[in-house]
Amino acid sequence: MSEIHYLKRAKGEAVVKCYKTDSQGGTIDIDIADLAAPDETFDANSAIVTIKEVYWGAKKDKQIDISRKERGGSDLHGHYYLIGAGSYDYNGFVDDVYSDRDIRIVIDGEGHVILKLNKTAGYTPSA
Repeated sequence: MSEIHYLKRAKGEAVVKCYKTDSQGGTIDIDIADLAAPDETFDANSAIVTIKEVYWGAKKDKQIDISRKERGGSDLHGHYYLIGAGSYDYNGFVDDVYSDRDIRIVIDGEGHVILKLNKTAGYTPSA
């Protein structure tokens, strides 16, 4: 069973649900190329994907770490450390730091994350 569900892949926006169901948790990587809608072409050289909203839930004493991962590399940047359950709605602004990089989610036990993402460049309608 997949740990990543693409709830929405449309022009300008994507919604992704990620989760872990075992007590050991683990790492989930979201490749921003996979956010392209069926009728879009992805361009890695110009892609910009920003985090607009985050919803999460983690078991007691567990933590979620969301960061941006260099495409094809291993450097991590822009960490969010989340515990318990909650949400952030970046009303009026978006987190655009490292917006050209993939997204890595590390959950150290059972938990879930839903990300609402803005795709502002790098996705063009297919011919």
